[in-house]
Amino acid sequence: MRTARARLAAVTFGTVFFLATPAASQEPPPPQRTGTGILTGIVASGDVGAPLASVTVELHSATDSVQLARTVTNAEGRFRFEGLPEDRYFLVLSTIGYGGVTTEDFELASEEIRNLGTLRMPLDAVALEPIEVSGERNAVTQEADRTSYNVGVMPGTEGASVTETLQMLPELEIDIDGRITVQGSAPVIYINGRPAPMRGEALSVFLEQFPADYLQRIEVLDNPSARYGAAGSGGIINLVMKEGVELGVSGNVFANAGTRGQYGLGGRVTAQRGDWTVNGGSFLRLNDVERSSFDLRQNLVAQPPFLQQDTHTDRSGLSGNVDLQTRYEPNDRVRVFAEGRLSRSGNDSHSLTTTTHMDDVESPFLVYDRASESDSRNVSADVSTGFDYRWERRVHELNFEVSLQNGRQRGDSRREITTELVDDDVALLPSELTLEEESERDREVSLRLDYTRPLFADVRAEIGVRSERESSDADRIIRLIDDPLNDPYGTALDRGFDQTSVTNAIYGTLRRQFGQLSMQLGLRAEHVDREFEVPGGETFRREYTNFFPSANLSMRLGDGRQVRLSYSRRVGLPGASVLNPTDLSTDPMNRRVGNPDIEARYTHSLSMNASWSGSAGNLRFAPFYRATTNDWTRITTVDDEGVSTRTYQNLAGQSQYGASLTYSLRQRGGWGGNVSVTGRRDVRDASNLSSRYSGDSFRWSSRVNLSAQVTGDLSAQGNFSYSPPTDLPQGRTDASYRSDLGFRYRLLGNRASLRLSLQDPFGLRSTTSRTQDLTYIQLGRSQETTRSAQINLSYALGGGGRVRGGGGGGRGR
Repeated sequence: MRTARARLAAVTFGTVFFLATPAASQEPPPPQRTGTGILTGIVASGDVGAPLASVTVELHSATDSVQLARTVTNAEGRFRFEGLPEDRYFLVLSTIGYGGVTTEDFELASEEIRNLGTLRMPLDAVALEPIEVSGERNAVTQEADRTSYNVGVMPGTEGASVTETLQMLPELEIDIDGRITVQGSAPVIYINGRPAPMRGEALSVFLEQFPADYLQRIEVLDNPSARYGAAGSGGIINLVMKEGVELGVSGNVFANAGTRGQYGLGGRVTAQRGDWTVNGGSFLRLNDVERSSFDLRQNLVAQPPFLQQDTHTDRSGLSGNVDLQTRYEPNDRVRVFAEGRLSRSGNDSHSLTTTTHMDDVESPFLVYDRASESDSRNVSADVSTGFDYRWERRVHELNFEVSLQNGRQRGDSRREITTELVDDDVALLPSELTLEEESERDREVSLRLDYTRPLFADVRAEIGVRSERESSDADRIIRLIDDPLNDPYGTALDRGFDQTSVTNAIYGTLRRQFGQLSMQLGLRAEHVDREFEVPGGETFRREYTNFFPSANLSMRLGDGRQVRLSYSRRVGLPGASVLNPTDLSTDPMNRRVGNPDIEARYTHSLSMNASWSGSAGNLRFAPFYRATTNDWTRITTVDDEGVSTRTYQNLAGQSQYGASLTYSLRQRGGWGGNVSVTGRRDVRDASNLSSRYSGDSFRWSSRVNLSAQVTGDLSAQGNFSYSPPTDLPQGRTDASYRSDLGFRYRLLGNRASLRLSLQDPFGLRSTTSRTQDLTYIQLGRSQETTRSAQINLSYALGGGGRVRGGGGGGRGR
């Protein structure tokens, strides 16, 4: 092993050589990776042993001497690095008036909490200039069970929303309504290792408004280990918030404005003093969205033969979020934490729907306009507290956490027929006036306990228990008023529901390291008791007891090559919109009902991820296979009265297999980016319903992201995605396109950033579809005004907001 003096000389020589080499011939250094290890220590004076403040502490890789991170000591001489992968490292210490110190090499295991003790610096023993070693941080890193995206390194993310950032990830697809899929299946969204406290449209709105500047990284777990909940056939997307910053006070503030009426402002601050760390942020955002849709249905067995509906909607909304995390760490073994988050979103919507009934020759005989006004408010809050107890050096810790979540949604709407032209049967008209009042409250209480320790050699074991209770109480009263003057109260319909779900789970995992081979095996047992009640007292109950195995195998082959093989069994439990048998539509020609007999779906998921990293970039090949039983799908039928009914049915089975190929170009000459192509085949077995719903289809998609450093302070970024037509059980959707451009200018010594983003500048974003059955043929088209320009200004406070840790996500791993 080299001596400290030799190591210091090697680093200095490497720095001089790097700076003296022409830029065109420089080979970029290996990337910094993210992980779960933590490194702490104290720096003291070598003569009297007094703690030294403001000492620069650099973390280097022992493999190639590249600097991976940098921090400074606080008033007590303490320093801390978080989010470190398993590797060999050394430290370089420097400060004015003291000689530079380089430590011997040391190893840090995955998830290890290591305290280096007191490191002493000699008083002016060696006079050296401060060492500056620049190292490129990679935007993508491969870990044993996940792919991590470093948001701070990804181009074009400053000033962007989380949804816009997710659209840059090659594994993900996001449709016009904000729904996220991974290889055709919906994932579960986690925040800091826990399921997000909101669902459905509320979650989509949250992600669309939440600033990506608040994120440290995004983790994609296609086959999560047994530690995580088994829900979601598309795996898990974990959003890790920024938390661990350089000691002291730092943060950022931002403001933005756009041509579509979107305005926002917010900020985030982290303060660390002694044993306490407080981290919090808030934002407000106003947005305005216009959307138009068109549907033409031909009834094959009913009258009227043709039904056409044109709708235009203008929706404006105000949303905001406040979150606060507090952490107390009196020593390197104990951490006590508390977190809280309050989110609010509101929307005012105005829409006009023109309905036209036509005869055999498509001549209108009934036309009416129906104006709708709605006002909705969603509020969700969640708090959690707990503690971690860690034994020294190796992974040996106890974690306990209790979490409470509470959400409330309120909405009122009014639909009124404004004009009509009647030549025939008025029975096809809806009520002249429809009033709707809706209130829903969601509550969740969860407890979890995890214990991790080494067993023998390189084997680590983890066991844990989970218990949670979720409940939803929804009140929905609809009044159908045919004659507002003589009967102002009309007919009242109760279309609410109550749902309760209790889940108890226990899991265990084993992980072992065989040199460059990492293996993780897990098993999770879950018992779920669900009860769903509709108006009238009818109750539907389901109990599930299941076992969910998981396995992850990762092998580093050297020369930048790595292979990961993973397997998991997942479950999908139907939500209220799928189960509720009550008609949720106020349009007499279009019914929307759930199916309380829908069974849970189960998926076996197998995937491989092979990557090659070199000086030119990274190539990743990821084949996958999924087999699902009891998958559910939407089925639409039209009866003899010409009324369509959309509901859900279980399929006998469905399988998907395919692969994605991604090439990421490492920054060269200011240029970088990635291109990915994904192809998959879906095979549906609907023999339990009808052979006409069975079939198979092939789908592929492509995505390109490019970034360029135009000048020293100006950078540009653009992305384009394309998905060709796709077959459905009852039809086909046409191709979809999306493109975005962004420009960023840094100023004030990189403390400030000015970003111009152009969303859908060519107006390509729209969806069209064709569905058909034995009873009807329907054409549909929708288009949302996402085309806009937006400008964002952000400013870094304190230490520039440089983040050195994995944030709160470590507890959820």
